[in-house]
Amino acid sequence: MAARSDRSPAVPGATGVQQSDIASAWRALGAPVCDIEAVEVTDSTNSDLLARARVQAPQRPWLLAAGWQRAGRGRHGRAWSTPPGDAALLSVAVALRQQAALAPLTLACGVGVAASLQAAGVDVRLKWPNDVLLAGRKLAGILAELALDPRGVRTVVLGIGLNLVLPPDSLARIAQPAAALAEVLDAAALRAQRAQWIARLGAAALQALQGFDVHGFAPFHARFERLLAWRGERVALHDGGRTVAEGVLEGIDALGCLRVTTAAGERSFHAGELSLRAIATA
Repeated sequence: MAARSDRSPAVPGATGVQQSDIASAWRALGAPVCDIEAVEVTDSTNSDLLARARVQAPQRPWLLAAGWQRAGRGRHGRAWSTPPGDAALLSVAVALRQQAALAPLTLACGVGVAASLQAAGVDVRLKWPNDVLLAGRKLAGILAELALDPRGVRTVVLGIGLNLVLPPDSLARIAQPAAALAEVLDAAALRAQRAQWIARLGAAALQALQGFDVHGFAPFHARFERLLAWRGERVALHDGGRTVAEGVLEGIDALGCLRVTTAAGERSFHAGELSLRAIATA
């Protein structure tokens, strides 16, 4: 594995994470060859890699990590904001050999990320289509986007944001129920091991992307269903402020669409702009 020599150096400190530390952790994992970069601050790691991939698709995968993002993004263009140094923030980029829909690709990467967390002893579930939950609250988010270079080569850029620590004042500013790894693991150790977490998540995502590119969603289907939050429970699907369906969550189909039994029978839903919510029961 090697890092490109023309990349900006990392700035160590309260917000930064050392590129060399990520590279060492990556080698220890035996992860696939990847060009690694770490920066202290950027607007968005996904936006940075998308811009590069539009100029030229990567010959081998890229990983870009940041200590802090000024304009981190989630699904539907929502802001993803965490205090400097308190999250693992990264994106990986891979040139695809096959045509691929983003929805099932995102689900496959969710399986990989969840598996890496479970291997560390963290009991997580997956909220369709792109969130990782701890105790029913958002621990991590995944955002997949596509870029096309002048030769027509397609690159998928996958961003991951994982809350390591959430101080009370930060938690109060978040508009949805949120969780952090510090609820189940030591906060000081998490901050000290941020490079290892970035490598672990990046390697899991990269391996899932490469597996999906070869085999499609089929190997991930049953694994996603086992991890699916609220399966067998009543849920609601929203499009903006409008409820489009309510019913019992059955699972997902072979294309990654959500299967919900409504009053009118079973229906399938593509991710699109839909948001999934559990319906509280008395």
